[in-house]
Amino acid sequence: MKLLPFGFVLVACLTACRQTTAPTVPLLVTLEASHLTATTGDTISFIVHATGNNLVGVVVDFGDSAGDQYSTGGAHSARVTFKHAFQATGTFTVRAVVTDAIIGEKEVSVGVLIN
Repeated sequence: MKLLPFGFVLVACLTACRQTTAPTVPLLVTLEASHLTATTGDTISFIVHATGNNLVGVVVDFGDSAGDQYSTGGAHSARVTFKHAFQATGTFTVRAVVTDAIIGEKEVSVGVLIN
């Protein structure tokens, strides 16, 4: 950064900067589970679909102290698959949070029963 007179700041974009005049679109997010009921140790796939303006990333909380994340690098749409095997029985709420640099965050969730 270079300080210009009167307190203006010149910012240089090195990567991933883009300027657009397109109107913003709503942040749409869905979360699907390959199984809503499983046995301990079984792997369940969770698919996050998102569309937005400048998607930054997806963070998933599996509800059992485990989580994962994926960077979407400014995409307009993303389809991200997370896999997880629960090691205890119970009902777990899996949450996915998608961040759009323009709109903000949106959270979706799905419940799974582990026997």
